[in-house]
Amino acid sequence: MLASLWAAGAGLGRWESRVEVPEALTQGRPVIVEGETERVERFDGTTRVRLAVARAGLPSGPLEAVRFRMNLSLRGEPPSLLPGQRVRAETKLMPDAPPSNPGEKDFGVTRRRQGVAFTGGLDAKRLLVLSPAPAWRVVLEDTRTRLAVAVREVAPSEDAAALFLTLAAGQRAALDDTWEDAFSRAGLAHVLSVSGLHVAALALMTLAVLRRLVVRTGERWRTLDARQVAAPLSVPFVWAYVVFTDNQPPAVRSAVMATVVLLGLALWKRADGLNGLAAAAVVLVAWAPSSVVDLSLRLSFLAVFGLVLLSPPLREALPLEEPDPAEPRRMLRWWGQAKETVAQTFCASAAATLSGLPIVAAAFGRVSLAGLVSNVIALPLCGLLTGLAAGGAALFVVAPGLATPVLWAGAWASELLLVLTRLFAAAPLASVEVPSLGFLSALYAVGLLTWALGTGRWRLGGLLAPAAVVLAMLSPVLAPRPGMRVTFLAVGQGDSVVLSSGGEHMLVDGGGVPGGMDTAERFILPFLKQEGISRLALAVLSHPHPDHALGLASALQHVPTERLWLPAGEEEGPLIRQVVSAAKDALVEEVEVGHPPLRLGEATLEVLGPPGPDARELLEGANDRSVVLLVRHGDVTVLLTGDVEADGEEALAERLGPVTVMKAPHHGSRTSSTEALLARTRPRHVVFCVGRRNRYGFPHPEVEARYRAVGSECWRTDHHGAVTVESDGRDVRLLPFLPTEPAETATPVARVAHPSPP
Repeated sequence: MLASLWAAGAGLGRWESRVEVPEALTQGRPVIVEGETERVERFDGTTRVRLAVARAGLPSGPLEAVRFRMNLSLRGEPPSLLPGQRVRAETKLMPDAPPSNPGEKDFGVTRRRQGVAFTGGLDAKRLLVLSPAPAWRVVLEDTRTRLAVAVREVAPSEDAAALFLTLAAGQRAALDDTWEDAFSRAGLAHVLSVSGLHVAALALMTLAVLRRLVVRTGERWRTLDARQVAAPLSVPFVWAYVVFTDNQPPAVRSAVMATVVLLGLALWKRADGLNGLAAAAVVLVAWAPSSVVDLSLRLSFLAVFGLVLLSPPLREALPLEEPDPAEPRRMLRWWGQAKETVAQTFCASAAATLSGLPIVAAAFGRVSLAGLVSNVIALPLCGLLTGLAAGGAALFVVAPGLATPVLWAGAWASELLLVLTRLFAAAPLASVEVPSLGFLSALYAVGLLTWALGTGRWRLGGLLAPAAVVLAMLSPVLAPRPGMRVTFLAVGQGDSVVLSSGGEHMLVDGGGVPGGMDTAERFILPFLKQEGISRLALAVLSHPHPDHALGLASALQHVPTERLWLPAGEEEGPLIRQVVSAAKDALVEEVEVGHPPLRLGEATLEVLGPPGPDARELLEGANDRSVVLLVRHGDVTVLLTGDVEADGEEALAERLGPVTVMKAPHHGSRTSSTEALLARTRPRHVVFCVGRRNRYGFPHPEVEARYRAVGSECWRTDHHGAVTVESDGRDVRLLPFLPTEPAETATPVARVAHPSPP
């Protein structure tokens, strides 16, 4: 039944997220959009608005009815803006770009399922607000603001206040990003969003309090089970908490499940886990079909599924006797109950981890082992913290002065949870990397279910689960690998090249934009993780410009390297210092032409540039003083040119001959790729490392034409995504990450047509 509901929700979700917009409005021209704000998120200097667009049109024409959602980025200080307001803006409708590199996350998948088809940006002062916010929204936002001030006044630290406000008011953005990783490593990531844990804890606490009140109200309730009265009375309290924390999707789904369970208690006096799960699925499919494919919902359902099916057999497998309720000695009875509570919590944590392992491995690439222990210790504290957060917020609404002791206790409980999180996150093997199981997930699921539901010899089928994990871990090792692989990553307007051969790896440059996104975090590190690269034999900074250095410095903070090469003769400016500092204990060398060749697996690296001191003094710009590398692998040669331009190319000329693959110098600018260079190298393939719609217009059309004139096949990271060169020493094969037209890939396998240079 759950599988059928999932299929129904996925199908209905496609209808729910449909986009209706004339093609003329999606051609990159300015468009007037008008609609209602659904979400407003504020960051440093930027405000992001989720807009449900109802009308749109060109500035010169009338607005017509449309249906889509978009994310608007407002630069500067925006007007007072809340969800529910109608606004009008002039912007360009930019569709989400697909992932361009192996391992890169597709952030657009979730947005497209929600009908968010475009992004846009404008100056906040040019946003026209057409209607005021609903009165209840204004009151709610004002209350949250005053609550944040009150919490910070009594909190022991800013982080403790941020964590408490995350649970009390849904203000997760206030928590520092470093804590996100710490909670994930500690196995406590579920604490950071108002989700099933918090809603369930609140529902149980509210039910217990109301039940006790019902029992003590008098004779009129004696004929009824107190739970039948208290359960439906708990529902409004649960939903009030969800609304106050800004209706976060995980909280809404959990509230639906809690409501189903509470109403079930009122009608049938008992709650069945699987029935409650299926009933909640029915409500969710009817209410928000597209949510059934959300990662958090799948993990939530699998966690409950695991608690129902796996917890009992896991508890039976523990060599620990259940406590004797008839034990006459009170201390021994309490001790037995405490041990049983710990055992049950451990089994519940293990069940949730095991049931969600395939999805967690595919989404995050690692599983927290610390969570098996951290949840046993932290869950009681989380329950207490949820009660203090919800109770403190409710009391603050009614009587702010009386809420101060509760807010103080909640802030200190948050500080204690942060201390525990830091300890568990720093523990050895707190989290382990796990490869995606892929099709082996089915084998894993069959093994778990066979062990959980089977008896006798059937339970031996449970061995299929660990067998699936072992096979997934061994598959990358057993898979055949080429003798050399060179990947030109798509990092926007910049360079980043990863070379692997014989189990050794090299990273050349890392892209980067001053004040922009971290290209290492977005592109390089996910690629290295997917390839199983945890250490580099060599890192190279071709020259100290931001579009080469910033991402390299960020990557080296996470991936150690044995050796770092820098261009000889460059002054030690801030970019070079940043890269050297990130490389930590690496052997730092300044290289120039004539530097001894370096063996990297089956490949050999030769330094062709920058030239020696005398010739280097004649080169004015850092581009022409780039580190230039020639990579040899048998008969195959790959030339990495950095950003050399005409003068630098002339200094290289006498040392160059025909090459198999070449990275286009300086991204294909008019000041590079001279006819003299192409006449000497005549590359079979050329790769342009350029950003989509870059403001420089790289690569320039005449430069592409110049390469095609000498027989080079052109590859561009803005069109093809990451371009991978695989070599066996005789042949090369170029693999674009993004699909291309047949005409562009008519010759995916190329024979080496030129001898390697002498």
